[in-house]
Amino acid sequence: MLALVLAALRARRVQALTLVLLSTLAAAAAAAAPWYVLASTERIATRHVDNASIQERSLETIGEGPVEGGSVEAHMAAQSDLTQRIVGLSGFVTYTEAFLGGTAGTGSDQTAKGAGNDVRTTDSQLAVRGGACDRATFEGRCPSAADEVAVSYRTARWLRVKAGDTLTYTALNLTKPLQLKVVGVYRPDDPAAPFWSSNDQLVAKDLPTSAPPEMTEPVDDALLAAPALFDKSLTGMTIRTIVDMVAQPSLLVDNAPEDVSSSLSGATVAAGNNRLTLNTQLPATIDKVERDRQLVSLGVPVGAFQLLVLCWFALYLAVKYTGEERRPDIGLVKLRGATRLRTWALVSGQSALPMLLGALLGLPIGYLAATAVTGVIKDSAVNAQAASLSVGAAALAVVGALFAALLAERRALSSSVSELLRQASARSRIWRDLFDLLFVVLAVVAVYQVKSRASGDAAGLALLAPGLAALAFALVAARLITFSAGRMVEGALRHGRPARALTAIYLARRPGVHRLAALMIATVALLVTSALTWNSGRTAGETRAQLEVGADKVLTVRAENRLQLLNAVRAADPGGEHAMAAVESVRSNSDRVLLVDSTRLAKVATWRPEYGLSAERTAEILHPQAPAPVTMTGGELAVDYTGHFTDEDTNRVAFLDVVFANAKGVRVAARIGPLAEGRRTVRAAVPECAAAPGCRLSSLQVLQTTTDQKIFFAARPGIDLVVHGMTAGGQPVLSKEMLSDRTRWRLGVNGNPPNLIVTPVDDGLHLTVAPIRSGGISDPGVYPLDTPAPLASIRATKLQPRLVGDQRVSYGSVSISEQIAGTATALPRLGTRGVLVDLEYADRLGADFGAGESLQVWLNASAPASITKSLRDQGIIVLGEESIDGTAERYASFGPPLTLQFMLLSAVVGLALAIGAAVVVGAVERRPRARELGALRHQGAPAALIRRVGIEGYLVLAISSLLFGLILAAVLRAYIGDVLPYFADGWSAP
Repeated sequence: MLALVLAALRARRVQALTLVLLSTLAAAAAAAAPWYVLASTERIATRHVDNASIQERSLETIGEGPVEGGSVEAHMAAQSDLTQRIVGLSGFVTYTEAFLGGTAGTGSDQTAKGAGNDVRTTDSQLAVRGGACDRATFEGRCPSAADEVAVSYRTARWLRVKAGDTLTYTALNLTKPLQLKVVGVYRPDDPAAPFWSSNDQLVAKDLPTSAPPEMTEPVDDALLAAPALFDKSLTGMTIRTIVDMVAQPSLLVDNAPEDVSSSLSGATVAAGNNRLTLNTQLPATIDKVERDRQLVSLGVPVGAFQLLVLCWFALYLAVKYTGEERRPDIGLVKLRGATRLRTWALVSGQSALPMLLGALLGLPIGYLAATAVTGVIKDSAVNAQAASLSVGAAALAVVGALFAALLAERRALSSSVSELLRQASARSRIWRDLFDLLFVVLAVVAVYQVKSRASGDAAGLALLAPGLAALAFALVAARLITFSAGRMVEGALRHGRPARALTAIYLARRPGVHRLAALMIATVALLVTSALTWNSGRTAGETRAQLEVGADKVLTVRAENRLQLLNAVRAADPGGEHAMAAVESVRSNSDRVLLVDSTRLAKVATWRPEYGLSAERTAEILHPQAPAPVTMTGGELAVDYTGHFTDEDTNRVAFLDVVFANAKGVRVAARIGPLAEGRRTVRAAVPECAAAPGCRLSSLQVLQTTTDQKIFFAARPGIDLVVHGMTAGGQPVLSKEMLSDRTRWRLGVNGNPPNLIVTPVDDGLHLTVAPIRSGGISDPGVYPLDTPAPLASIRATKLQPRLVGDQRVSYGSVSISEQIAGTATALPRLGTRGVLVDLEYADRLGADFGAGESLQVWLNASAPASITKSLRDQGIIVLGEESIDGTAERYASFGPPLTLQFMLLSAVVGLALAIGAAVVVGAVERRPRARELGALRHQGAPAALIRRVGIEGYLVLAISSLLFGLILAAVLRAYIGDVLPYFADGWSAP
């Protein structure tokens, strides 16, 4: 029997090879699905954890009390071990800390040291953080003794201390202040890294409440101490200990999300029972991972099942057509008395052997295809699970294929010998029509569910709707093809067109033509629909990436302030062709603000239509012409002034601060005074401005201090001052003509009421301290008018409610008036709510010498790789990098895109199935069609007519199927749309 089966397969090699190919595709698709799903779940978990905010991928336990029995290091280690036992899960990186809350201030012995004499304080935590010395750069060294600390560069700048100075530290319950020696000034290597950002006690995020004007950045960073300080100086004190556990991707790769959620819920209770407070936002990330995994676990099997249905349909057609050719063989076998079982074995073996071979080939192909797309599975247990599921899925595909083959052969095996030898098939039975009708009804139900489902729901028949609709309505369209062909025969004969008539007869009367047409129509429709959905999703991902990133590449950097960033980028790219400085500011209860170097906007930013005006026009609006800034180069400033006191106060000492910004944006104040009655010329050293390019004048401020000159504040009424001129190195800085020109001066625009009345006089600028205002902080300065005011802005259309006439924009530490010069649907990096302003003008106008929440360097696609080194040479430290391509790829790695990707791959395989089925039809029909056409030739038909008829039938069938498939795809796309949204969070283009 086996020999007969093999002989039959050799006789019909093309059909057998096609069955092997179709079976291989079916088995490969089924085998790939489990690998794809389980590999995608690893990829999803990794992506979500890597991209979650630090708050959404970490947990902390907090303990409070005195350190009892042992050192503080042992106490932190014990809490760390306890926390890990309570959580009971691997996949975390753990950091420990102990801290005491208090206030650090400059000691009395610091008076007269440094640039100023005022005593300053910070609300800095005194902290022991394990491993901090290895993750920071020190000027000096890391503390080791019981009286040593290291302060951050921001805290040191504010307190005006350096290594070797002394700080006083006070705290509640401390019997006396601690005198601590500063042995180092530290700068975190990466403040955004989990080590520093997972704990709010280390790096300050906000300015202190009611911060003075000269405070331009958060300064309450932790004071790093050695464990010896806590062990010796804080014995018996109530301190807090913190254990920070930062989740790694392995947490949700090695553990099921529901198990992690359950463990965290139990850990919260267990922590409380052990006198610990557990805080975490990890469930938010777990929910995202679980949602995406469910989408992939539902969508990929649906796509695989849809492909399997097409596979079985194609195999059914292939076996059905091959069976038509075998009908005489079956008749002869039955005529010679073969038993029913042997007949079934002989016939089914010709389908079963190629299908089994296809299954063996399909298993490794499915594995290789899935891993090529999603990568290998790292967990060995998950690998074993995927392998077993893959074998089961391939077996299901083969069993379904065998069932389709037996169903196709059933009619021939049940026919009589006379019917089999007659070489003509019986008429189609009504149950096939009912089967088609059932498909149509099922498709209507699926489409209805899609149209009526709740937003974001993809359950039930919704994901199957395109496939069901395509196959069902393809059956209807195929019948329309055969029906139309039958109606064309009479007209073609009547008009003397025999070729058209013969082609129409072939399409109308050849058994199974409408099934083949239906398969081709359905696969074309599914391929086009899947490709359009995938392409629209990728386009949406690209759009979102462009909106969120802003330029081809954006570097997050560290700089001292906005001006240093601006000057450094301009120096690194002097032609302005590749790089642009930008600062993103996000203050609570305020609009997001993006400050950009507008002069480079058009060449660097990736500009989109949603931004309203063109990039060139936007730059013109944000950066109009303005007077040149006042600059000086020299190591000593001479000020010619006349002072007059209208209110005698023996306890008052007044000064004139001439405030500059040096090339690095650092605030430089030349303090003139104490001010005295009458006309005088006073000199002040400004060594920071001695070398080119010197310094830019920022403001003139009249300040007052107490007799001990420790606290400086805006002057009280009773002071008149006329500034006649300023020189540096014999060169004028402010001439009498400029000082007397009122159009060159402005008052502050930061929202604080001005403290001065400014009046130009013939010989200079007259400054009078204004009457006392009730409450609040006043602005003590007058500013050169070197920027347009109010600041021009472009706003996204969604505005916050504001008072009429009080439109303001907030960034850094200031809030200034703005003039809305244009609106847009969206803005780069800001979305549909935010403000775009010019960085250079905003920095000058704010005059706060501040930085911002996010300092950035935008680069276009043509930026050379060496520009990063050029930025470092200018003192800019690169902390991170993001790109449009990388962001788009990140979005493509989540659940919905992975599901859509599999459906597209399934549609491509489906098209290959349709081509394979058409090859089988052509191979089977080659001999009978040759006999038919040969008979026509013997009856006198021209050779050209025979050649045309032989080709035209297949050509018309293919073209008709293609057209109907495209029409069906357009209908499905227009009516159903995207069954599965590309973004699980519901994002849509503005």
